[in-house]
Amino acid sequence: MNLRIYIDGNFYDQAEAKISVFDHGLLYGDGVFEGIRFYNDRVFRLDEHIDRLWDSARAVAIDVPMSKS
Repeated sequence: MNLRIYIDGNFYDQAEAKISVFDHGLLYGDGVFEGIRFYNDRVFRLDEHIDRLWDSARAVAIDVPMSKS
């Protein structure tokens, strides 16, 4: 199976996906994660999930390079 990896706005083949050794997430473990649930093919409480994601990013000083919409 050929996985495609998304890094900084681009997709890479699994073998080509690399990050810098100076990446803040690698060096310090900074990162955020928000699991989004689906029920009956519909997103469950998407606005709340997105708000939590943005709040978490702000708490560890991560600038999200896109709008909430």
